[in-house]
Amino acid sequence: MKRGSTVRIVRRFFVAVLGAALLAPLAPAQIEAEELSAVTAAEAPPLSTSVERAVEAAYLSAEEAQNKRVFHGLWSPEDLDTPSRRAKAALDMGVWDDPVFNDPSVPAEDRAEALLQRGDLEAALEALAGARSIRSRRIRAASLELLGRFEEADAAIDPVVAELIRNQSQSAEDLVEGVRAMTIRARLRGEPASNYRQMMTLLARSRDELDRLYWPAYLAEAELLYDKDNSREARDAAVQALSMNPRSAETWALLGQIAVDSFNMDGAAQITERLDVLAAELPDAPELGSPLAALVTARSRLRQNDPDGAAEALDEAIERLPRYRNALAMRAAAQAVRYDYEGADQRIAAFDQLSPGSPLALYESGRALSEARQYDKAAEYLGLAAERQPNWPPPLVELGLLELQAGRDEEALAALTRVAELDPFQVRADNSLTLIRDLQAFDTVESEHFIVRFQPGIDRMMAEEMLAPLEVNHAIVAGALDHVPDRKTIIELMPNHRWFAVRITGMPAIHTIAAATGPVIAMEAPKIGPNHTGEYDWVRVIRHEYVHTVTLSRTRNRIPHWFTEAAAVYLEGAPRDYSTCQLLVGALKNGSLFDMEEINIAFVRPKKPTDRGQAYAQGHWMYEYIVERFGPEAPLRLMDLYAEGVREREAMASVLGIDRAEFLNDFLVWARADAATWGMLPEPSLSSMLLEVTLQDPGTRRELRNALADFAIDTAMRAGGAGVSSGQFTPPLMTPTEALVDAWLDEHPEHPDVLDLKIRFALEATEGEPTLEMAPLLERYAAARPVDPAPHKLLARLFLESNDPELRQNSTEHLEFLDVREQSSPTFASALARLYSESGESALASAKAERATTIAPFDANLRELAARTALMEQDLERARRHIAALVQLEPDRPAHQKRLERIDVMIAQQDG
Repeated sequence: MKRGSTVRIVRRFFVAVLGAALLAPLAPAQIEAEELSAVTAAEAPPLSTSVERAVEAAYLSAEEAQNKRVFHGLWSPEDLDTPSRRAKAALDMGVWDDPVFNDPSVPAEDRAEALLQRGDLEAALEALAGARSIRSRRIRAASLELLGRFEEADAAIDPVVAELIRNQSQSAEDLVEGVRAMTIRARLRGEPASNYRQMMTLLARSRDELDRLYWPAYLAEAELLYDKDNSREARDAAVQALSMNPRSAETWALLGQIAVDSFNMDGAAQITERLDVLAAELPDAPELGSPLAALVTARSRLRQNDPDGAAEALDEAIERLPRYRNALAMRAAAQAVRYDYEGADQRIAAFDQLSPGSPLALYESGRALSEARQYDKAAEYLGLAAERQPNWPPPLVELGLLELQAGRDEEALAALTRVAELDPFQVRADNSLTLIRDLQAFDTVESEHFIVRFQPGIDRMMAEEMLAPLEVNHAIVAGALDHVPDRKTIIELMPNHRWFAVRITGMPAIHTIAAATGPVIAMEAPKIGPNHTGEYDWVRVIRHEYVHTVTLSRTRNRIPHWFTEAAAVYLEGAPRDYSTCQLLVGALKNGSLFDMEEINIAFVRPKKPTDRGQAYAQGHWMYEYIVERFGPEAPLRLMDLYAEGVREREAMASVLGIDRAEFLNDFLVWARADAATWGMLPEPSLSSMLLEVTLQDPGTRRELRNALADFAIDTAMRAGGAGVSSGQFTPPLMTPTEALVDAWLDEHPEHPDVLDLKIRFALEATEGEPTLEMAPLLERYAAARPVDPAPHKLLARLFLESNDPELRQNSTEHLEFLDVREQSSPTFASALARLYSESGESALASAKAERATTIAPFDANLRELAARTALMEQDLERARRHIAALVQLEPDRPAHQKRLERIDVMIAQQDG
């Protein structure tokens, strides 16, 4: 039977089965099919064509071909027919405890490498007895370093350096192993700039001159670049290595770490899956997973403030490899992030029993605590790590950046200066050191609760104006949160976007305009032009950031991410904008509001472009719900439990009396009722009304039934074949006519969707121009859907274009609606200032002009407006402030200076 005949028969079947449902008068407008999500493992890059040709070269003997395939990770099980080849494959894949390493016929260096990786360091040294190769010396030095025997480790590298200096190394392997040995020496002694250049030169020679297909050279280069915070080029080099050996577990693990650093946790999870798959590919290997995967998973979970999940992954690896130093060090870090410092100290002490004097456990603990903003304890651990190994830059890098975030500039300068002496190629440290040295030249102004730092010059004008609004922000925020930080908050007014980005991340790019790190808030000056993000309502933005400062202070930096953002948006005190309402209602209707785990991740690793915005909006919504249902004290009681180290699950159960799942279910019920007050969930829905009309017409009814049948067939075939459904059914509904809309309005006169349709028909008739006849309809829609700015924009435009002074004044109500929601333009505020000036309402005019200059403090025209309105109010001091700003903004206009002198005389006369 032909496919067309089959489809017609099946269609008749589905029409018969589904006909009764289609006859229902209010059938749903959308039918959602089940969505099956599939997580795919990270894909290796395409295999290098040169490698492909090399392993298939006709001149190779059978054994040479086998060795080539093993080296490039292209083996089949038949290739691993000797202990030596199996050992090399096991090393590549991170299976360091494979029984093959007990075989004495395996080369000593390979056995020692496996012992080193799994932490059996004394055994690794024994295995290397009598070995003299550069690789053996590197393994010996690495083992001694981990044992805390630093002088012996340094001495073990001497012959390697001597050989490299004499240029006696003629193989790519020797050069790469020599570079790896030099990186150990750099940790032990510190690294002159010439060493890094020499290492990069040696790696370039190994891959470009000696063996273009020696993939470990690319891996070593990637590791070296990553160590210098050059993640982009490190990733490129790692991808090159994988194109020559797709089974290199170390390379995959490095890419996993880079993914975690950029908060790409989905990518990291795919890489850990890939690592586990690799480990299981070794013939007859038990499916125990990859220890390298455990490290990537643990780092990912620690960055997400999930120490329990990190500990779970690490405990499995440690049970398998009880002396695995990297896992043991990170396990101490997980304990620290649980705020169990006594337990962390015990694990660090146990680590010291294995590796006396090693800084590794202290470093990992300090690094993890720094990311968790536990600055004081992190600084303690990182300081101890630096004392143990004073020539190793990473603890000092983290310490310097930590101190910079904590606002302790002198300590940051000392640590970062030492890093520059040890390693001038540390990118984040170098950027931050340049910044902090430049910050030394910044001026400051102070008020009771704030210190504003700014670059001398034009920014002084704004900095001095900031203090009064900052103190208003303090009164609002500290009052609501019942907490005052124990020190003044530093506001750093950065002159441009690059400065701001380096201040926050150590790198010159970041996608925001202000950020709080605790006691320090950095903000970009609201300017227009190259390397500027633009104008914005800095008072509202800094109020948001100051909420972070206060909540972090009150909770000892232990507040869940979503909750501090929710409190910050809540205390901005501004109404929700329409796009946010649409986003929330859309997520509510399609069941895509976040659960309590997803919402934290969405802030930093959004899967969809709307995820970050939804996380802010939904968090705010949930905070509102907590306040409304449980009272305004409930968020504060939660914060107090977070300060004690209680995790969210237990804290919510204690304060709210329900678990997180019940909280979310109850919130959804409340949210639907709340959204209805916005006019966003009208009953009946427009889609159901359209469907009802569609079903009443025989032609469109038949079209709908056939479309639904086709959808059902497609869904069934996809589910049975590819395992993925086709998604949503969008029925072919009738297009409403204006007559139909009028009929609906008779029946539902205040239905927002029907009013919206009526307005669209009216605007179509006038080519988009609002008319006075349209005004009552626009006002009805504004009342029916009070969150939509569209009718207010149309009414404001209509009234502003009028020559009638009374009608012009009617626009103020609508401009006020728009202005209170505006965050990045002074347009509405300045229009209001002019309208209030026309009507003689000088106080309102002055207030709106002031708001306009807050959003755009470097706009000379707005300063003129603010000065005029201040003079209308006889507020000479305010007028003087704006005229003084004009002197700085337009120094080539002498009239400003003359005006300033005149107003000074007026002030003196007034005072006299």
